[in-house]
Amino acid sequence: MEIDGLHIDVERKPIKHLHLSVYPPDGRVHLSMPEDLTDEDARLFIVAKWGWIAKQRANIAAQPRQAQRQYVSGENYYYLGERYELNVVEMPIQPTVIVKGNQLYLYVRPRSSKAKRQEALRLWYRARLQQLLTTMVDEWAAKMEEQHFTWQIEQMRNRWGSCTVKTRRLRFNLELARVPRQCIEYIVVHELCHLKESRHNKLFEALMKKYMPDWRKRREQLNEFIAMPMKSL
Repeated sequence: MEIDGLHIDVERKPIKHLHLSVYPPDGRVHLSMPEDLTDEDARLFIVAKWGWIAKQRANIAAQPRQAQRQYVSGENYYYLGERYELNVVEMPIQPTVIVKGNQLYLYVRPRSSKAKRQEALRLWYRARLQQLLTTMVDEWAAKMEEQHFTWQIEQMRNRWGSCTVKTRRLRFNLELARVPRQCIEYIVVHELCHLKESRHNKLFEALMKKYMPDWRKRREQLNEFIAMPMKSL
């Protein structure tokens, strides 16, 4: 459902009361409602709670993001949902990132700048996500019988992914490299479903259920992933 340009996820469940939630990091709004209520009931309830929704979204937007990265040893970074401790090693070689156990080793030239270290990690995340998505997108596209589309990785501020139906172009957020694999897979299926149905309506939900029966569980896991302040890579 969309009201004044704001998309609200509406879910009918075997419950007695309506439950409204606003989730970080981007202020996504979700309404759970009894199965016997109508769309108009949902709309009236949301309008009545509009002030509360605006306040919650403002609070989320005002929350301090993760402390500014310095790209020094001891900082924690996430990759595919797992936390790793950064170890910066200065050596006269090209910047390299290596995972060993729960340690993330960043090899950089002596006296390398913060910007150089940041870029080395960004390129490593991008390469890893590119490799993962190449296989994952191909596999799901085959299952869903989708072809003649393109996709790319971008740094996105408020979305995990997007689909431009007219050009059949999918975009995936670079931040996905940090979340659990099953959450990445959920975003892939979500965007591929948009090639079949552009809106978040009942048909779209039916498609999601057909291809990924546990998609709601994966969505909640993604929204609740604590390591996900946006724009922190």
